[in-house]
Amino acid sequence: MKAIFGLIGIIFMITATITHIWTVIIAFSEGGFFGGVLSFLLPFLSEIYWMFQMFGENDGYAYTALIHLILAIPISMVSR
Repeated sequence: MKAIFGLIGIIFMITATITHIWTVIIAFSEGGFFGGVLSFLLPFLSEIYWMFQMFGENDGYAYTALIHLILAIPISMVSR
C-alpha cells in the first residue's frame, strides 16, 4: 500500500512540474519577463494568481491548476 501511495506521489510531482512549467510560460507571455521570473520563483502563489487570471480565457489551464492545488495537501500527507 505504501508503494502505491509513493507512486501516486511521484506521478503527482511530475504532473505538478508540468503544470508549473505551463504557469511560467503563461506568466512570460502575459506578464513579461518580471512576471515570468517571479512566477518561476514562487510556484504556489503564482499558480493561484494565474489560475484566477486564466478563468474564462484558458479554462484548461485554470482547472488543471485548481485540481493540482486541491490535491497537493492530501497527496503530500499520504505519500510521505
